[in-house]
Amino acid sequence: MLVNTFGSGGCTAHMRRWLWCAASWLVLLSSSAPAFELTPQQLREGMRWPGEGGRRIPVSIGIEVIDFARVNLREESFAMAGYLDVTWVDPTLALQPNEGSEIRRFRPQQIWTPALEFVNAVEQVNGEREVDVYVTRDGHASQRIRFSHNFQSALDLQRFPFDRQRLFIEVAPFDPFAKDIDLSIDEGRVGMLEGASVPDWNLDSVNARLDQPNQAEAAGRFVFEVSISRRYTFYVWRVFLPITLLVVASWTAFWFDPVNLQPLITVSLSILLSLVTFTYAVDFSLPKVAYLTFTDRYVITAFSFVVSTLFVVAAMHICVRTNHLPRALLLQKIARIAFPVSFFTVIGLIAIITL
Repeated sequence: MLVNTFGSGGCTAHMRRWLWCAASWLVLLSSSAPAFELTPQQLREGMRWPGEGGRRIPVSIGIEVIDFARVNLREESFAMAGYLDVTWVDPTLALQPNEGSEIRRFRPQQIWTPALEFVNAVEQVNGEREVDVYVTRDGHASQRIRFSHNFQSALDLQRFPFDRQRLFIEVAPFDPFAKDIDLSIDEGRVGMLEGASVPDWNLDSVNARLDQPNQAEAAGRFVFEVSISRRYTFYVWRVFLPITLLVVASWTAFWFDPVNLQPLITVSLSILLSLVTFTYAVDFSLPKVAYLTFTDRYVITAFSFVVSTLFVVAAMHICVRTNHLPRALLLQKIARIAFPVSFFTVIGLIAIITL
C-alpha cells in the first residue's frame, strides 16, 4: 500500500527475505481457508489491474489521529500516530451471484492496491503495519494501515505564545502519472480518537480536503489538517508577568531624590541585570526562529524602557551637577507619568499589530 524504502542488509538478509516470501506464498496457495484463496482464473492471469480499458478507479481516503508525540518548533515538524483508511472499487474482484462468500480477505501482495505515499513525511518508520484487504461481493475493497511518522509542516510563530497552528498530512499516489485514480474523502473516517492529545497544545478540530492536481500530479492529493492552539498560561505567569514587574520596578528610580545618585544608579542597573538574567533563564522555552515573535517584541520593549530609565537618571544627574535642580525635578516629574503610559501604549500597539 504505502511505498517504503529500506536499506540493504546484505546478501544473507536478502536470501532470508526471499525464502520467507516463497514460504509464505506456498502456505497461501496450499491453504484451504476461503479468506486467502484465489480463484483459478486469478491464479492463471496473475494480479489484475482494475483500470484496464481506461476504467477510472475511485479511491477514498480517511485519516484518524491516534495521538501526537510532539510538535518541534525549531524543525517545524510534528510526530503523529494514526490510521490511514483506504477504500476503492476493483471490478476484477467482483463475484457472480452464486460465487464465494460475502466478504473475502486478501494479503496486500495478492491483489492490486493503490500505491500511496505521505508526501510531507520526514522519514518512514519501520514500525508501520499494513493489514489485510477486505473485499465485498461487488468489488469494494478496504484497508486500514496504522502509521507513525514525523511530518514536515510550516509553522507561523509570530503570535507566540498566543498562536494557533495548522498541521498538515499530505497523501498522494506514488506514481505521478496515475491519471486513472479519482481521489475522494471518506468523511466517515476523518477524525481523531478520544484520547488523542498534543503536549502543551489544545486540539481544536480536524478536517480534510482535496488539492486539485497540477502539472506534476495527475491525481491531486489528499490533505488532512489538524488545528491546534497553544496553552499560553505558563508564558503569562512565568514570562510576561515577571518581565512586567521588573520594568515597573525600574520606575522607582524616579521617586528618589535626584541629588543622591547612588540609589538611582543602583536600582536601574540591578533591574537591568535581573532582566538579562531572567531572559537567559527562560530562553529554553522560546522558539528559535528567524523572525520576531510577540514575545521577542515584548522583551525588546522591556529592555528598551529599562535602558531608557538609565539615560533619564543620567540626565537628571547632569542637571544637578550643573546647578539646574529645578530642571532635574521637572524631568523626574515628567518621567513618572510618561514611562508607564508609554510602556503600556507600546505593548498595546504591539499586541494589536501582532495578535
